[in-house]
Amino acid sequence: MKKKIKTIKPDDYASYGPIEFAAFGNEVIMRNNMTDEMRIEYINRLVKEYPDVKNKINKLVYEIRDLVSDCNPLLLLHQSYGNNYMAMLGKTSEVNYGFDEIIALRMLDYIQSVIASTEPKKVDEMNKDITEVWGKVYKKVSELYSNLTYYHIVHSAFLESTNPEYNPEYDFFYVQAQDVRTTVRGKRYPVHDIIHHLELLSPHDEVFIELFGINTNEFLLGLEKLQVSLMRGMSDTVRDIRFIMDKTLPVLGESVENTSEDPQEKMDKILAEMGLKDLSESLKGRFMGHDLFDVEKVTNLPKALLKHLSWEVGEDNSFYSEGDFAGWPLRRTPIEERPFISIEGSIYCFDYYSLFDNLYRVIQRLLFRLKPEYKKEWNEKQKIISEQIPFDLFNRLLPNSDIYKSIYYQSKTGNNGKNQWCECDGILIFDDQLLVVEVKGGSFSYTHPTTDFEAFIKSLENLAKKPHEQASRLIETLKNEGRVVVCDEEHNPIKELNFSDYRQITLCSVTIDNFNEFAARIDKLTPLGIDLGEFPSWSISLDELRVYADYFESPSIFLHFLEQRVKASQSPDLEVFDELDHLGLYIKHNFYTKTAESKKGSFKVWHGYREELDNYFASLMFEEMESVEKPQQDVPRKIQEIIYELDIHRRSGFTGVVSDLLNLKADIRKEIEEKMEILFKKQVETKRIMPLSIHGESKITFICNKDGVTKFEQSEARDYVLATMLKPDEENRLALYLNYNRQSKLVNVEFEYLSKDDIPPERASEFIELADKYAETRLLSYKKQYGVKKIGRNDTCPCGSGKKYKRCCGA
Repeated sequence: MKKKIKTIKPDDYASYGPIEFAAFGNEVIMRNNMTDEMRIEYINRLVKEYPDVKNKINKLVYEIRDLVSDCNPLLLLHQSYGNNYMAMLGKTSEVNYGFDEIIALRMLDYIQSVIASTEPKKVDEMNKDITEVWGKVYKKVSELYSNLTYYHIVHSAFLESTNPEYNPEYDFFYVQAQDVRTTVRGKRYPVHDIIHHLELLSPHDEVFIELFGINTNEFLLGLEKLQVSLMRGMSDTVRDIRFIMDKTLPVLGESVENTSEDPQEKMDKILAEMGLKDLSESLKGRFMGHDLFDVEKVTNLPKALLKHLSWEVGEDNSFYSEGDFAGWPLRRTPIEERPFISIEGSIYCFDYYSLFDNLYRVIQRLLFRLKPEYKKEWNEKQKIISEQIPFDLFNRLLPNSDIYKSIYYQSKTGNNGKNQWCECDGILIFDDQLLVVEVKGGSFSYTHPTTDFEAFIKSLENLAKKPHEQASRLIETLKNEGRVVVCDEEHNPIKELNFSDYRQITLCSVTIDNFNEFAARIDKLTPLGIDLGEFPSWSISLDELRVYADYFESPSIFLHFLEQRVKASQSPDLEVFDELDHLGLYIKHNFYTKTAESKKGSFKVWHGYREELDNYFASLMFEEMESVEKPQQDVPRKIQEIIYELDIHRRSGFTGVVSDLLNLKADIRKEIEEKMEILFKKQVETKRIMPLSIHGESKITFICNKDGVTKFEQSEARDYVLATMLKPDEENRLALYLNYNRQSKLVNVEFEYLSKDDIPPERASEFIELADKYAETRLLSYKKQYGVKKIGRNDTCPCGSGKKYKRCCGA
């Protein structure tokens, strides 16, 4: 009989002619149904449209500029902020952003850039109806960004038809780079913004004090107030209004009924008597005025410093200067260079992301401009601190690991093949894992990829490819030679590394600047000329590394994630554009490369898996949000207890045991938990030990000794595990010896990996008898547990061999 195929409907679907997009949860699938003839016709049509699309965008940017010059810039930005605030309300993850949310953000950063580049009209010539003008500007900005998306499509078609060397894969990355730079904001979670900049800027205290009269800590304390004002100011203002109303209205109502006194004067008296006068005054500026955005009022930072970080209205002369893309968001925008805008003597900030995304490099360029001779000292201090922070974060992830920084070793390099001294930023050794770490503090491409994509690629090479080459040299030498002696700067030996000591070696390059969307798939950038060779790379910024340091509580679980992350970088079935989506995939699917392998077919983008992480880290920032639990893998309690004990005692090889436990499928994990609960009860009833063995891909035996129950001594337990291996003809098996107290609390974990070679030859026949005995016991136990008298010939044999019963014990 033919089986009926079940059709699964997508959560979302869209089609653009023959191109189809379908979303199934976090998976986005694209299918192209074009024939060759249809595609040629489609490309030709797009090529014809290319000049019109370009002209339309050129017209739009100047129409927007003209509208902006026609109204009060402060009111325009204030209303844009309010619109953005409402658009983002309740949305803590970029997964929830649609086109409307993107435009709401562009009404801040793009419009502020237009204001900084546009001479305003005289006040008496401005349109007084800000609501009307704002609506027109919003409509034009929406058109602009909608046409930008289409521009990339027609431009790609134009390149394909006019450039004989056109490479679609290269063009894919070119378009992606432009899109990311134009629309993606928020390089790190806000809860990390201040500590990130404090760690990086604190070495420059002296020059800060010299130039601005404050140290970096005072500067960032001021910006922290601005952070609160921009992110929570509106909600705090509404809360304060409600507070005052709740306190004063009942009293005011009674007073007005019993007196002819003016209500406003009475309210002022009540506020003074209740000590709420200052709060009431601040509300006027926050609710009716622009105090939430007045940088000087909020931060109390020196105005001289704030002026250096601000554009005057119309001061920038580059954004609309002659050349391609004048006024387009595909140029570097003024707000990326200076985050504040000065209007009529006051300095304002409306866009949180442009401030903190670019702050470190903005300060760097400012110091270089004011004190050019400081550049050398900056670079020296930046090198020290940028190499220190990653190792501090790794030490949080892997407490008490052996860390060796700024190491030297000899390797056969160059054409002559002779040993030469090579440098590496550092290594971490934790149990049987070795991390080889290279750190790059250089800045990512300053220019927009549209106008200088070669500089963009050069940045990828400098910040990702070169550190990979440096780290892989050490790994390759260790692999080829079997051992490497690492030394200090004076070439004094400090540690001998032996290749056979490490179950896993991970190459990691860490950057200060965040280019997450490309770093997350650095091993797949061959079309850009970035080929990393044999060793997979984990390229990560300080921002993501800080997230991992805050997220992972277990070092062994972090290392298991790292194993999966490295495998993912080599998987042809995984297209992941965000580093934290890797973590989200791990939380959701555990061995997520296998999940991807099982869904081969149309092109898939694995997107949106970081949503729960976004919600959790947002809750750490916003007091008004309900508490959000940290997203975790579903690991049964008893397995969690084993991992916890292994983490505490850290016996040699324990991370491999944790890896084996976490590699178990979800249904096997659950089955182990259930069976252990049953065994515990039976052991108490029978007063004898009952081991638990699992077979198949994972081969583990749990020996659960419990106080009050006759124990398996170590030698007896070992013999049991070795005998268990014979029926299924296993090469090796993990033996876990677990000790529980009378309250079923796990108090100790021992383990060993056993192989058939561990069976003494002189005891071979004895172990065969033991294997038969234990198999028979399992058969009887199975029949009793399931209430059957006979086992089906095609059922899996309960003895644990993994074979059918008819081909095993039923033969």
